[in-house]
Amino acid sequence: MEKNISPSRFPLKSDFKGFIKIMKTCLLFLFAFTFHIMAFNSNAQDAIIELKANTITVSQLITEIEKQTDYFVVYSNREVDTSRTVYLKNRSNKVSEYLNQAFSDTDIGYDFEKNYIVLSKKAEKPISITTNLVRTTQQQGKTVRGSVTDVNGDPVIGVTIVVKDNPSQGTVTDMDGNFILSNLPENAVLQITYVGMKQQEILVENKTIIDVVMIEETIGLEEVVAIGYGTQKRVTLTGAIATTRGDEILKSKSPNVLNSLVGKLPGVIINTISGEPGRDNPSFLIRGRNTTGNSNPLIIVDGVQRDDLGLINPSDIEDITVLKDATAAIYGARSANGVVLVTTKRGKESVPIFNFSYNQGFSQPTRNIKMADAYTFAKVYNETEIAEGRDPRYTNEELNKFREGTDPNYPNTDWFSFITKKFTPQHRTNLSASGVTKGLSYYFSIGELTQNGHFNFGITKVKQYNLRTNVEVQVTDFFKVGLNVSGRLNNNEYPSGDTNDFYSHIYLYPPTESPYWPGTKYLKPLRDSENIINRVSGNSGYNNQKNKKIETTLNYSLYIPWVKGLSVEGSANWDGSFNFQKVFNLPTYVYYKDSSTGELFEARSGRQSNQATLGETFSQFTRFTINTRINYEQSFGNHNINFLLGAEQMEENYNFLYGYRSNFPSTALSVIDAGSNDKNHQSNSGNATQFSRLNYFGRMTYDYKSKYLAQLILRYDGSPNFPETKRWGAFPGISVGWRISEEPFLNDLYFLDNLKLRASYGKMGNDNVAAFQYLMTYSYGNNYVLDNKDVTGLIQSGTPNPNITWEVAETSNIGFESLMWQGLLNIELDLFKTKRSNILTKRSAIVPSYTGLVLPDENIGIVENKGIELQLSHMNSINEFKYSINGNFSFARNKVVFSDEAPAAEDYQLATGRPIGSSLYYKSLGIFSSQNEIDSYPHLPGTRPGDIKYEDVNKDGEINSRDMIRINETNTPEIVYSLNTTFNYRNFDLSVLFQGQANANVYLGSYFTVMSYSLGNFSHIRARDYWSPDNTNATMPRPSLELWNNNTQVSTHYLFNSDFLRLKNLEFGYSLPQKLSQKLGINNLRLYVNGNNILLIYDHFRGTGFDPETNRYWFYPQQRTYNFGIDLTF
Repeated sequence: MEKNISPSRFPLKSDFKGFIKIMKTCLLFLFAFTFHIMAFNSNAQDAIIELKANTITVSQLITEIEKQTDYFVVYSNREVDTSRTVYLKNRSNKVSEYLNQAFSDTDIGYDFEKNYIVLSKKAEKPISITTNLVRTTQQQGKTVRGSVTDVNGDPVIGVTIVVKDNPSQGTVTDMDGNFILSNLPENAVLQITYVGMKQQEILVENKTIIDVVMIEETIGLEEVVAIGYGTQKRVTLTGAIATTRGDEILKSKSPNVLNSLVGKLPGVIINTISGEPGRDNPSFLIRGRNTTGNSNPLIIVDGVQRDDLGLINPSDIEDITVLKDATAAIYGARSANGVVLVTTKRGKESVPIFNFSYNQGFSQPTRNIKMADAYTFAKVYNETEIAEGRDPRYTNEELNKFREGTDPNYPNTDWFSFITKKFTPQHRTNLSASGVTKGLSYYFSIGELTQNGHFNFGITKVKQYNLRTNVEVQVTDFFKVGLNVSGRLNNNEYPSGDTNDFYSHIYLYPPTESPYWPGTKYLKPLRDSENIINRVSGNSGYNNQKNKKIETTLNYSLYIPWVKGLSVEGSANWDGSFNFQKVFNLPTYVYYKDSSTGELFEARSGRQSNQATLGETFSQFTRFTINTRINYEQSFGNHNINFLLGAEQMEENYNFLYGYRSNFPSTALSVIDAGSNDKNHQSNSGNATQFSRLNYFGRMTYDYKSKYLAQLILRYDGSPNFPETKRWGAFPGISVGWRISEEPFLNDLYFLDNLKLRASYGKMGNDNVAAFQYLMTYSYGNNYVLDNKDVTGLIQSGTPNPNITWEVAETSNIGFESLMWQGLLNIELDLFKTKRSNILTKRSAIVPSYTGLVLPDENIGIVENKGIELQLSHMNSINEFKYSINGNFSFARNKVVFSDEAPAAEDYQLATGRPIGSSLYYKSLGIFSSQNEIDSYPHLPGTRPGDIKYEDVNKDGEINSRDMIRINETNTPEIVYSLNTTFNYRNFDLSVLFQGQANANVYLGSYFTVMSYSLGNFSHIRARDYWSPDNTNATMPRPSLELWNNNTQVSTHYLFNSDFLRLKNLEFGYSLPQKLSQKLGINNLRLYVNGNNILLIYDHFRGTGFDPETNRYWFYPQQRTYNFGIDLTF
């Protein structure tokens, strides 16, 4: 259908007058702050701190000073005994008084310098670069000096620098970040450490001056995470979020980023059905299914809505954060299904860093579906014929020949093994450069991915190129601009047919057939007079798909110099996606045998047309987004506040064009113009759509001493999918937190680093529904003849609903977090509940579907979803051995509260009160073994011995549709869990990920239930224990000539438990020693081997050949991948 859409339909489109008014208001707000906001400052020497006890260690005193003031305490472990216990007279006193008491009987003194308190021996206070906190006693050896700065070039005070092989020999940096080390041995390696920074090792060699740039390592409570239009320290978070770092994602080595997230984000359910290159996008749910409509989460990349998360270059990802509760309300109408925030990398270090990585992988199916062999097929064929009163098809001698498989005229063909490769190659290459210099931060990368299809003779090949550049320029001390540009090119080649159709041929081809005529390479006509070699190869043509995508962001940050904490930020973003698809179908040929002469002759195969056909599709999609935000962040004593106000306008345009020609006189030229000129062999179509959205949003965050926490969110969204009276919606969110660990009554629990309770409530929306449902719509059709001319007709295509509005999710969450023993144990627990209302559905109770009448969708559906999430982690180091263990568990159960469904024949058949997607099944009680058993129990008409025995659920003495029951478990698991472990010893590292799911079922119905040679082959499990007169205690029903009978009813007989536990990923790596790396002039070189989808440890599909994540019979199987790679930094 083609629509010509008037711009007047879009009152939100491109009209920025209201937007400009908002900017004026923002400026007035900005200047108002100028005249009444004053910065607050305090003197640390006079600052009062409170202690939990009078008797504490020096270490605990230092912790409290840093926690309750803005000062950082610098000292050397070799001079200051922090484990020493001291008695302090009062529990509330000045910092200086506590320091005097703590060190009154020692030779340690202290100095206040800027934001630091420096502890040092009284006779050795830092004076200059030549006077250090720690001096070596001899000066005969090599001497080096240097400075330590952060990525911004500021000196770092108190950095510990020791000789790796002799930790007692070392020093710390002075007030200017300088240091001197003398008497160094030959080939000394300096180990440089500082709290919150990544440890570095530097080989001295011939250097006399060593300058070091420290890189932040944000972990634990100080970690900063994305929260939507900003960031926040994890310690003050009040919402339920899940995060994973880019280096964790890279361990999976999956071509699709979504598959690399499996098991790494609590509450996220990812199931991979297909492993086909370029078409392996898995299902992605956050906290299960919450609606009968669209359940896809919103994807935000670098602050902007963007699609195709799975196709991002994983090497470009800094981190991924998932917003699961009211914190997602900042995205309003698009946040009901959760929000995924992706942050890409930026330059960090002051020197250019280059990284090159190459990964070579080899994939194979996690499982191969097992079909019956030739002997079993022929045996079942015979038994079917005999059971129905006909002569057997094969003699005993022929059966033995099939069993032996040595006679080419009696083959035993495993079609899957024949048509697929044992291993299929794939590789990924990436090169990046990053750094920070003179106010310029940059990150550049280019990546390449190549995958081949696993068909022998196949032409499937997927190539992807990624390009990214993120640049930020500090124009002045208070003004910064940035430009982010990413591009992607996909060039995918497939056979012209449908992949699932290929698998129907692979599975249904009789094993008694062969691809070639015996003794030749002439293709035989098989199912539909086709041959699978023609189907998967270029013989039948090709399907070429090209996609070019560009995403651009121009952003700025303006820090108002005369108002501390006030800034204005914004961005203009333009994204474009351009797709071209070309499907060229060629006639294919096979060899037939002349029945009279026995000679072989070539002729056209069954399905393809006599002449070539060509279809070409072009589509383009553009999105323009502009936003502006005002931020105000300030501290008033122990009160910390942050305000965010913003507005955003978005506009989308989509165009589609299709052309088709058939009857090509030649296959040499595959262009539209070379096709037939006959209009009966031509087809053209096209359409266009427009969409826009305008919204306003705000957020206020408050905390007192990082102890009492609160956050308020409000978003006001406008969408053209609804009538003017329903177009705008407000979506609030509120969350609070209480860090109990900061309360005095827990003073004595020094092992407790953090204990926080949090709660949230919010309303989120979903406008991801078909547009114009509030209007009477028409489409072209039902052409008629007028004056001997064909005239296009116009028909009504839908009934309008003038009251259509937002789908609303009310979400509440209660959470608990605890960090103990400085990371030895971390616990995070969340309880959640979501009520989704205003879901679009039809009133089936008023007008049942069998009437033929169609009512419009209405906002009447209600779904409830609730569950629990638990995350436990432990990390520790024992000398040079370091390890971490991280486990997570998620449970989410939904039910349909209301859907206005038609009355059911039996109450237990209602979908209301059941999970979304729950289906009706006959309950299988096994197999009727004899006629006597049939006569003694209710059964379907025509039931024979060997048929499935269905339960008479309502006990009325009959088997009919009233006996179908609704099963709660669906193919969406209610439980997902994982265990992720890492081990490091010297230069070796090992990571292992286990992942699983529970409370899920998969129905393998349709052709899986059929056991008839008239259709073709059948699965091994179907034939493994089928009923026959010689096997009356069977677990599978009898074979038959007819395809559909009592045994192919939708029943629990073919309903499989899809619970599983999988060894998802394992990676073993070795990094070159630092000394050797520096001699080679590189920073680091790491070699690794990796496996993905390695092993199914536990599942209920064992022996079937199916992977438990599949949900259909014919499919391109999920892949197991073995990888070898190199990661080089220089």
